[in-house]
Amino acid sequence: LFNSRSTSLVLGAGAINSAARLKSINAKHLSLVTQCLGMTISILPHVRAALMAQLPTKQHTLLSELDKIKKEYAEHNEKVLTKFVTIIGGIVEHGLAPRIASCDFDSRIGKENCCVFLDGVSTNTRKMHQVLRSLLPPDHLQDVFSRILAYLDGKLPALFDVAAGQKNSKGGVFAYPKTDDGKRQMLREMERTTESLNGLPGVRPWEFQAIRVLERKLDLTLVEEPKAAPVEVAVAEEPSSAPVPVAAPADDNSEQEQQQQQQ
Repeated sequence: LFNSRSTSLVLGAGAINSAARLKSINAKHLSLVTQCLGMTISILPHVRAALMAQLPTKQHTLLSELDKIKKEYAEHNEKVLTKFVTIIGGIVEHGLAPRIASCDFDSRIGKENCCVFLDGVSTNTRKMHQVLRSLLPPDHLQDVFSRILAYLDGKLPALFDVAAGQKNSKGGVFAYPKTDDGKRQMLREMERTTESLNGLPGVRPWEFQAIRVLERKLDLTLVEEPKAAPVEVAVAEEPSSAPVPVAAPADDNSEQEQQQQQQ
């Protein structure tokens, strides 16, 4: 009953029209549901073991129903985790993608900040991370953001491709940079974005291929500028200030004694 009702209210958005009158189903609601599902999934094996100890051997086949319930809970939890990616996908594809048309990387040469599209991707992903970090256990947080980063890795270069030569609602058209400096600017901004996403606390770093895809598209490889090696300055050795030992003068009496012995 809990599994079916929570599926209907959250994944089916039934809570919007229910007595709760929610305006929308957000990441906080999803994270609370996945915590409840995770707790129930962890308890079911113990319930099964307790029943097996009490039931006669002939009735152990009834416990297969608990296995089915556990599988249904796991499938429900998987759908909830996927829903986080869907939320980010909706923001990126519908809310941020139209901003690509205003990104002119040839005119952005030398700028340290990212274009409005890439900056929006980083900002909205950080906001979701702030919400989920306080609600999800570490392993669930890593799982969710591995999915989100994998989605962004493939989607960001694809959205630039879609925007190229296509007018947006305001009549703007995105074009890939034509100058080498503009191409490097685009690659550097993508690099800053991926570094920002991988720097989120508690998130497993993702091996982004988006930059490699753009490099092939732009026919230019982003090479990091070699860092200047530190110059070693030779320091002349100062003359030693230690006193030079001087041989003590020979004793005249001892020399005379030696000569007498020889005679």
